[in-house]
Amino acid sequence: MEIKYRQYTFRTPQGTCQYMCPEKERQLREREGLLHAFEILPGTEHLRRPKADPLTTVKSFSRSAAGQQAPHPSELRPPHVLKETIVYLMESIVPLDDVYWTIVYDFVFDRLRAVRQEMVIQDLNLRHCIEILEPIIRFHAYAGYRLCEEPMDHFDPVINRTNLLECLKRLLVMYEECVAIDYRDELGSVMLKHRPEMEALYLIVSLGSPEAIVRAINLESKWRTDVVKLALKMSIAHWSGNYVRVCRDLPKLPVLLACAANQHLPAIRRHAFSVMSTAFSNRVGSYPTSQLQSLLLYDTEQQLLRDCQHYGISTDEKGIRFLKGTFNNKSPLISPRHAEITDDELRHHELADLLLGLEPVEFKHNLQEDKKCTKR
Repeated sequence: MEIKYRQYTFRTPQGTCQYMCPEKERQLREREGLLHAFEILPGTEHLRRPKADPLTTVKSFSRSAAGQQAPHPSELRPPHVLKETIVYLMESIVPLDDVYWTIVYDFVFDRLRAVRQEMVIQDLNLRHCIEILEPIIRFHAYAGYRLCEEPMDHFDPVINRTNLLECLKRLLVMYEECVAIDYRDELGSVMLKHRPEMEALYLIVSLGSPEAIVRAINLESKWRTDVVKLALKMSIAHWSGNYVRVCRDLPKLPVLLACAANQHLPAIRRHAFSVMSTAFSNRVGSYPTSQLQSLLLYDTEQQLLRDCQHYGISTDEKGIRFLKGTFNNKSPLISPRHAEITDDELRHHELADLLLGLEPVEFKHNLQEDKKCTKR
């Protein structure tokens, strides 16, 4: 592809490497002992310098430096190899359960950054970019939930969320460009197939964000599917402080969106405790523990009681004793936890298929039945 600027013409490099890692880098990393355990040729692990397996070695991310020469086409992977690399990572590395998963995450995160870097260097067309970004976004959404209980020195949720939002926003702009080009053939439907899922994910990741809410409200009706409407309703509820509605609708989300929504539960619960400390203040009575556990989506009563103690809320054998002025605003926000309902749902899915978008985005509950119940 040529880019013209004034009297100059720039030609973006087009990759020719047919392996997941260019031969030059593979030899360098083998020589310097920089191979990851996932990339070592079986049978050579005992060697002082293990050999690289050409079929499993994946190009690592390298930050661009000032004055650095443009990469040679042989060092870049064409679009079909970039997509094959993503499929390999999602099918062969991400599902590993015999390795500490932070190791898996660090490896996949680095290799996906390299894929994104080459996507930009080669200035790939919209279809290739969309097909590359969608599984990367799902990976970050899943990883944020999978590692939410890990300490900061093992997993940084802020960096993960930053990369997730960066990819999401770039993808949504590309969807708009597709619509502007007005694809009317089968290619256009393929490129925009997962748009409702990604629009809903953006709403959930940015729960309560006025920017995300306005964007969803202004979407064309054909993109405001049931899953987008549900995510929009939850985002508006969170923005207005309606924690009851947010918690009521969260279990209805498709599993990957539920993974993202789970990251907001600590803030939602904190807000609920703050409001209820005033609204339900009573020196005599108490709020039923089981009812509050169900309302705020706690897995166990012990979790609820620990959180109450963390925020200075009294409890006894009768229930939760809300008293005005007792809520401790200075207590730090509790870190997210895994949720049994989400964990159970994940076990019913093939992880690789989920991240590659090969499984349909379905609700855990029948929305039509919910509508009928509401009317009654």
